[in-house]
Amino acid sequence: MTITQNLLQNSRVFPLEMKSTDSLHDAESSRTNEQGPSRAVDVTRRRFLAAGAAGVAGLGALGNAAAAPNEHTLVIEGFSPTTTYSFTVGGNLQKSTAGGASINRSDHIIGRSAHGAVSNGTDAYTFTGDLHSFDFDGSGEINVTLDGEPAHVGRRSDHTLLIEGFGPNTPYSFAVSEVAIQSDAYGASINDSDRTSAYGVSGAVQAGTDAYTYVGDLESFDFARSGELRVTIDGKPAHVGQRPDQLLRIGASGEYTPYEFSVSGSIRRGRQLDGQQDDIDGNSASGAVSGTGIDAYAYDGQLTALSYPDDTSPEVRTNYELVDKDSV
Repeated sequence: MTITQNLLQNSRVFPLEMKSTDSLHDAESSRTNEQGPSRAVDVTRRRFLAAGAAGVAGLGALGNAAAAPNEHTLVIEGFSPTTTYSFTVGGNLQKSTAGGASINRSDHIIGRSAHGAVSNGTDAYTFTGDLHSFDFDGSGEINVTLDGEPAHVGRRSDHTLLIEGFGPNTPYSFAVSEVAIQSDAYGASINDSDRTSAYGVSGAVQAGTDAYTYVGDLESFDFARSGELRVTIDGKPAHVGQRPDQLLRIGASGEYTPYEFSVSGSIRRGRQLDGQQDDIDGNSASGAVSGTGIDAYAYDGQLTALSYPDDTSPEVRTNYELVDKDSV
């Protein structure tokens, strides 16, 4: 059993769809067919988790032999309305006229990533290496093939997150709305010291590169401000300084559990997945969870206080880290 398979079997995944309405703070990183379209895309974008993350690695180079050694052809066929997409590959990436595709200036290649849109037409690309991630506007309808076969983009990660370090050694942590997996995209190293769970990631980078693929959204990102990082998502700046530092998740363990907490910065947003009421007052919040409910809050700064009854045992995480009230 792979590490990823074990992770998915033994960890609860907390899906989040939070939208921020608060203002963003300004601190930034210092560098900063089978037949038919629905079959090729897969029934749902979240089949990635249902199929098991370990299967993603095997999806990198599907299909028949391409026109050149180690080169693959990706064809994206659109059916109105317009559907935006982005993807990241392992090597050289170029636009192509394969399958009668048009080459449009509005489709952009940034390094090993592409960002485009397709309506009643076709876009195509050739590339070397693996197809690390693929995301598209779920309201649209597209047919995606890789070397003439279904690309199964619904089983792949949505995005590729790249963290480049320029020294000194810089610790970082982040949380995504679903599972993140270490990746060798852009020649990144995969290190045992970089830890990944269903809740988040904790790692460090110096003069090198770490990479992750993930499903959903990047909910938070924190790093040692004494360090120097450049962080990108699918080739574009991740604007980590404009995102919350931490994502606090409070999960019930069956019993009704009231809680309170405070942070050193501000609480950006909250989401109560079990329907219990909560109260956010400046840099403090209180609420309750029960059954298998989870509450989540995005905030800046550090967790400074946490309380809940002694006879309860909620699971509390800040990004990757597991915390309890005695350790705060």
